[in-house]
Amino acid sequence: MTIEELVESYGVTLAYFDNELWPRPGIYIDDIKIIFVNKSLSEEAMKKVVYHELGHLEHDSNQYQRRHEQFELQANRNMIRLLLEEELRESDYEFNYVNFMQRHQLTTVADECMVIDEYYNLMDIV
Repeated sequence: MTIEELVESYGVTLAYFDNELWPRPGIYIDDIKIIFVNKSLSEEAMKKVVYHELGHLEHDSNQYQRRHEQFELQANRNMIRLLLEEELRESDYEFNYVNFMQRHQLTTVADECMVIDEYYNLMDIV
C-alpha cells in the first residue's frame, strides 16, 4: 500500500507544500482532514511524517495546546508502530531494535521505550 492509499484509507487527504512557504516537516489539520507534508523531505522522512500525523487523527485539536507533549508522544508512538509493522512484514531477519532505531533515526529514550513496547505488543509477547 502506498502512502497515498494509506492516508486515503483513513479518510484524509495528503497534500504537499514547499519548504520556502513553511520550514517544518508537516502538519495535520483536523478541520479539513488534510495532512500537509514538506515536499523537500526524502521519501523516508515523508513516510515518517505521514505516520506521525496519522497519530493525531483521534486527538481533540481544541486540547492540543494544553496536551501538546502527550499528543506528540502518542503521534510518535503511532509512527513507530506503523514503521515496525512495515518492517516486520517485509523482513525475514531477526529483529534488532537498535538497528531499527538507527535506520529510522530514532534517538531519544522515549523512542527506545516505545520501540521496545510496540515490538512486544505486535509480537504479543508480554
